[in-house]
Amino acid sequence: MSKIALISIHAKHLANILTGTKVFEYRKVMPAQDVSYLVLYCTAPMKRIVAVAEVSWCLEGPPSRIWAETSYGAGVTRKFYRNYFLGRKTAASFVLGNVYELSEPLELAKLSSCKVPPQSFCYLNACDTRLVFDKVSSEPSTPSSLIFVGGIHGVGKTTICKKVFAPLGYRCITASSLISAYGLSSDKKKRVDNVSDNQRAIIEQLAIENKKYCRLLLDGHYTLINSQGQIEAINLSIFQKMNPSQLMLIKGEPMETARRLTIRDGKKWNQAFIKAFQKAEEKHARYVSNVIGIPLQIFDNVVSPAKIAKSFRGRN
Repeated sequence: MSKIALISIHAKHLANILTGTKVFEYRKVMPAQDVSYLVLYCTAPMKRIVAVAEVSWCLEGPPSRIWAETSYGAGVTRKFYRNYFLGRKTAASFVLGNVYELSEPLELAKLSSCKVPPQSFCYLNACDTRLVFDKVSSEPSTPSSLIFVGGIHGVGKTTICKKVFAPLGYRCITASSLISAYGLSSDKKKRVDNVSDNQRAIIEQLAIENKKYCRLLLDGHYTLINSQGQIEAINLSIFQKMNPSQLMLIKGEPMETARRLTIRDGKKWNQAFIKAFQKAEEKHARYVSNVIGIPLQIFDNVVSPAKIAKSFRGRN
């Protein structure tokens, strides 16, 4: 069973967490038990509990590797990071999800399980957890947004999305999962019997997800293969109804993409078709971007997650 842990944090680092600039909280000592939430105690001059952060997962490894994987959302300088882990062979970090401020700061004196600011962390008991969570805001501190990430089958969108955006507090969902939840599907050849029905399903299911999560990433496509095996552009109105805050496109080398799909689906994919499919995907993505007035960012699937994240943060 996961625990709730209280940690102490300086005001400047807390401010970066609340704005989403800092999504990795570095630690020299990590809890032995799984932690699902961090209760954030702000040190002097505030000396109060001010927020609660979801823990998506934890990272641990050589300091150089952890920095390479997390620098885009570190919220601290490389010099600060190096000094913090100076002489240590291992660095650790909480990967933060959504962060919720308390309606009013809470004194440690109100708690029964932790009366003094912890040097590393302190587990909260059930009573203290209820006391803190009763004051938690229903809305995350970061603004709501929807990122749409497109690309043809087999380019690795889902993996990239999880590596880049899950640590930034985004709920990553796929268009196919929304379609399945609605009771529709495509066949094993990735053909869609009725593109319009599937897109309507996505919009309706997306509205449900929007009520649960304020920061969403939708992993989908700008074009699809219809039931006749032809490449069909998704209607512009679908993207207008989505109202995304950002548009992205992930591309891959056609030969490698065809190889991946052949292994994954157990059928041979034509490289020329993959090339034409990707060309149509990019053409329609650019068209959608121009018409709805949202800039399109295009990345090759070999680009590091950190580089994508840095570019995203520059536009966020």
